[in-house]
Amino acid sequence: MVGIILSQRTYWKSVKTAIERFAERFNGIKDVAKASVKEIEKVIKPAGLYKVRARRIKNIAEDLVEKYDGKLDKILNLLYDEAKKQLITIKGIGPKTADVFLMAVNGEQVLPIDVHIFRIMKRLGIAGERDDYESLRAKLESEIPPKQRMKTHLILIEFGRQICRARNPKCEECPIKRYCEVGKKGFRRTEHTKFCEHPKTKNFFQGNLQQRIVTFTMLSEIDFQQFFFYQ
Repeated sequence: MVGIILSQRTYWKSVKTAIERFAERFNGIKDVAKASVKEIEKVIKPAGLYKVRARRIKNIAEDLVEKYDGKLDKILNLLYDEAKKQLITIKGIGPKTADVFLMAVNGEQVLPIDVHIFRIMKRLGIAGERDDYESLRAKLESEIPPKQRMKTHLILIEFGRQICRARNPKCEECPIKRYCEVGKKGFRRTEHTKFCEHPKTKNFFQGNLQQRIVTFTMLSEIDFQQFFFYQ
């Protein structure tokens, strides 16, 4: 759970250092719950945003100790819907964090939506103005086979970090720009929202969700290392 929190909007190298320091200092959830926020801040500082994250980690640890005696297996033994319901009652855990945790630890075949995935889907016109976390997740999961969801999740995140970036997206290097009006127009502005919501583009490819989603799943079957720098 700590690794998931620290990895949000942070590069893996920094997260790895923070996780190693955290594992060396703390011995279980109860140990974290007893620690001061300042102490947690010092340990996770390499990952950045350490003041906000330290408080969040302590809140989660305290809640887990109070409600579940610090034992996550009581939640992990539940079916997905109930496990997620229980997780999001814990202060500091939202739907995405719960889904990532259940996917990574319990092998649940879900497709968590992070800021990168939401940005990509908005630029493609898949995510509409009224879409929230759950509605967009439902859209993607309706098209992505269960066994491909974790891989697709990871690919889209890296795609958002390396190519379809929030600022200065690398449209010229994008392997799927033919599906994206932003890329086809050679769009380079950092403020892409007005363009995406223009009447002529906001419904781009409406009704063609299958084709656009399949394109991303195909990326997992081809040599995408040149785009995502995977090793």
